[in-house]
Amino acid sequence: MQPATKGSLVATIVLCLAASGPSIAAGDVFAGRPAFSEAEQPVQRPAECSDVRRMGDGLPVLDYRIDLSAIGSLMAVQTDGVLWYLVLCSSPDIRIMCVTYESNGMAVGDRVIVKGGYRRLDANHVQLDPCLANRPEQ
Repeated sequence: MQPATKGSLVATIVLCLAASGPSIAAGDVFAGRPAFSEAEQPVQRPAECSDVRRMGDGLPVLDYRIDLSAIGSLMAVQTDGVLWYLVLCSSPDIRIMCVTYESNGMAVGDRVIVKGGYRRLDANHVQLDPCLANRPEQ
């Protein structure tokens, strides 16, 4: 086995950094977007319904999962018998649908915090899947 050269050592470090995941370059993606984070990571603060459009506009399509955390009042609560669909925010704000496994007794009008895998469906709709929903602490 030959000793590592300076060039091969630098190449190895670059490869290790590239393989370490999205954290290295993610800071720029989340600048000015405190309600977004890498998957399963805490956010700086959840977005109010009125903030989601501004924070999400211009967000590039990424090849890894990012999460959005938002707070608002439930506009709809529905189930297909397996999944629950919790919808918050209304026009002119982006509507957010949280896809989850439990309703936790939440009902239309309840104020909730949702957090989950962000997917922008179109200009006016976001889906969070998987998603967790909780009532804000008083």
